[in-house]
Amino acid sequence: MWYAARCGRSRAMAKVQQKRVARTREKILAALEQLLESKEFEAISIADIARQGGVAVGSIYSHFEDKEALLPALFDRYMERIEARVAEFVEYGMIDGEKYEPSEAHDLRGIIEQSIRGAHRQVTDSLGLRRALLTYRRLNPDVEVPLVSKLGRDAIELLAAELDRYREEIVHTDLHEAARMVSYFLNIAFLDRIVLPAAAAKDELRPSDEMLIETYTGMVLHYLTGQ
Repeated sequence: MWYAARCGRSRAMAKVQQKRVARTREKILAALEQLLESKEFEAISIADIARQGGVAVGSIYSHFEDKEALLPALFDRYMERIEARVAEFVEYGMIDGEKYEPSEAHDLRGIIEQSIRGAHRQVTDSLGLRRALLTYRRLNPDVEVPLVSKLGRDAIELLAAELDRYREEIVHTDLHEAARMVSYFLNIAFLDRIVLPAAAAKDELRPSDEMLIETYTGMVLHYLTGQ
């Protein structure tokens, strides 16, 4: 009996240790994600990450060989979030906890503006992860990400369905290709926030996000309608 009790205590201690290790790893990754919101990866040190996460420098090296080893882990973190969102949409028809509904906009301009605001929100809400993803892809150009490609294709299909409601206003006969062009534009509209964190934030020549949204809406509307 004493042996069984001892084994039980050992298993319990092992679980506690595993949870402690997982929490520390999460603190490290969350700290890097937060730092990436305002700094480029190359400008962040291990000491910065330790200070931001409230962990010892040695703890980071016990989990990761070096700073570069954190990027694949952040990439996996990004993919886990995407997979969770896909599962949520497939199983419950929800996105980020909210029921997906076709656009409530009453005109084509409204749909375009709603899509651009959505792109802006996605970049703003996951800036650190997106910067990590961009850095990882830059350092690993041959890595394929099938899920990201699938999500891109799904987004084009959803947008094409929205545009079909206003087919008479759109000058392009192939709505799928028109949706592809608009989707591509939405993906790069706020890319400067990801690529140039410091410059984009401090550059006095950069228009406000609200002005950019309004201008981009007009540009896309002109592309679709020719007016």
